[in-house]
Amino acid sequence: MQYDVTIGIPVYRAVDFIENTLISALNQTFQSIEFLVVDDCGEDGSMDVVNRLKAEHPRGNCIRIICNFHNVGAGGSRNRILDEARGRYLFFLDSDDLLESDAIQCLVDEMRDKQLDVVYGSLKRIDKVHFHPDQLYVFPDIYLLSDNEMAYYAFKNYSSFQISVCNCLMNMDFLRSNQLRFINAIFWEDLAFSYEMVTKVKRGALLSKITYHYICRSGSLSHYQDRAVLDKTEIMKNVQTIGYLKNRCKALLDKPYLPYLCYNLEMNSFYIVCYVLKSSGRIFPPISYSEIRYILQHPLSLIEILHFRRKLFHNMFFWLLNRMSFPLIMSCVKLLGKYKRVL
Repeated sequence: MQYDVTIGIPVYRAVDFIENTLISALNQTFQSIEFLVVDDCGEDGSMDVVNRLKAEHPRGNCIRIICNFHNVGAGGSRNRILDEARGRYLFFLDSDDLLESDAIQCLVDEMRDKQLDVVYGSLKRIDKVHFHPDQLYVFPDIYLLSDNEMAYYAFKNYSSFQISVCNCLMNMDFLRSNQLRFINAIFWEDLAFSYEMVTKVKRGALLSKITYHYICRSGSLSHYQDRAVLDKTEIMKNVQTIGYLKNRCKALLDKPYLPYLCYNLEMNSFYIVCYVLKSSGRIFPPISYSEIRYILQHPLSLIEILHFRRKLFHNMFFWLLNRMSFPLIMSCVKLLGKYKRVL
């Protein structure tokens, strides 16, 4: 059977959340949806819940389950969804998040009307880790219909854009023609995919409509920071993902969004270093001075940076920072960290 939309849901140890998540997908007002659930071998009862809904829910016959042979992580499971999806359009849903009932209808209407590669909805962020007030990330209603326009907007407005692999409807022909895949990484593989995807978009749109509820919960892969003891290798795997994106910058020297992209990557690196400093007593084994210097390394040469017409001094600062003596690096990071209120 062919569908207009595939909602892809990787499932790993989500027994406490998957029922509400899957029901929010099954209750969509849009009808032609395949619900593609990937069992990533969590063995905690999550798939018992999925199978019960498959048997009992009126749309249960549209649930399709595929099983990994072993645990491959969110990125590997999403690659299986890319390979297996039968829909014309694809939407990724995390196994502990929720959809507004008309989310897919709104996104499909825009996708069809403008013949888009991708359309993003706005989202609500619900913090169940520190119990901060809910945050709304609301886009302007805007169409980005030329080469580089989506990437330029995304990287220029990074703090409010909330680049994510979830809460966007993607055209499967666009994904496959650009051979977009998730990298083999445990952390931030979705960040790498999203960064690459927006650089390929030729026709995109943002909607002010809230379509997605992003739930921040203790114990999830993206929120490991609340643990009492942290394994250094977990932090360095985040660094590796940022390094992967930095390595791709050399091929983008003619792109108008590159100054913003480089600055965002350096700010991500800076925040990692701030976290390392703030959590130094909890990280084992400790992260070395040379590793901190590596984290902060700018992806471009000074000559290449000097060609920037935007974010020139911001990028020059990070290039120079990495060439200072280590005590001076730490002094600058601490001052900036206090200014940004992360230290």
